[in-house]
Amino acid sequence: MERTRRLVDFWSVLPAFRAVAETEHLPTAGKALHLTPSALSRAVRQLEDQLGHSLFDRRGRALVLNDDARRFLRAVRVAMRTVHEALLALEDERFRGPVHVSAPGPFVPLVVLPAFARLADAHPDLVPHLHALDASAAIGALQRGELDVALLEDAPDAPDLAVRALTRLPHAVFAAPAHPLAGDPALPTDAAFVAPPRVRGREVDGYPSHLPRSVRLRVDRMQAAIDAVRTGRYVAYLPTRVGAAHGFVAHPLDAEAATTLHVVHRASLHLPGRTEALVDALFAVEQAARRGDSAAP
Repeated sequence: MERTRRLVDFWSVLPAFRAVAETEHLPTAGKALHLTPSALSRAVRQLEDQLGHSLFDRRGRALVLNDDARRFLRAVRVAMRTVHEALLALEDERFRGPVHVSAPGPFVPLVVLPAFARLADAHPDLVPHLHALDASAAIGALQRGELDVALLEDAPDAPDLAVRALTRLPHAVFAAPAHPLAGDPALPTDAAFVAPPRVRGREVDGYPSHLPRSVRLRVDRMQAAIDAVRTGRYVAYLPTRVGAAHGFVAHPLDAEAATTLHVVHRASLHLPGRTEALVDALFAVEQAARRGDSAAP
């Protein structure tokens, strides 16, 4: 009973702590919970007093989560998810309502929409919501529970998320059919490439580092690179299934690199639910594609 009484003392302020911890900004957290910043500040102070630990470093008017609080936040997320999943099971709502997924635009027609079709057949009461988030935003949204599944090329180092390799993505240089490169067996060193922005001074699209290229345009979305190639002015190093799907002409390289498309998701803690249903649909689509199944959606 003593343990129960202790939990009762601060259980009611955990949602306030979580909102502040995930935003590190009292006004933003207040809008999410429909509370004033001063009310949230009092709740956080109350929790710190009860725990006997500081949870935030105060830097002027800013709140910065400390290491002890990050560990506590992970535990709070698990506790709240456990209760939420139990409610869904109790109300028979595990396969009803929204399921949120983020994916790079070029993979939406290739993988995601066929998976949605399978999902609709198996669980017609689920309503997919499709988002376009970059990797960092998608990981944060997954951890906060705002997103259920994300397709990412880089596997995140996030122990609270499940990561599974969906498919290997061989790459080639692609050009529009009207581009001079389309009929040239040699790769011109002066071809105008479109590529993603550098990260910490290095290229991140997997283009072989020993091969020269001239990057004339940088874009932060693969879909924008596809649009640039379509103009006939640029070429791009793209996954072969993406370039082929858009009718581009491939120019294979002797030293091809490949990336891996990962499914990253918040695994249900107990009974499988909407997240696992969507993940299963994604893998079913990929397996059908590998078999060349003509009946695949």
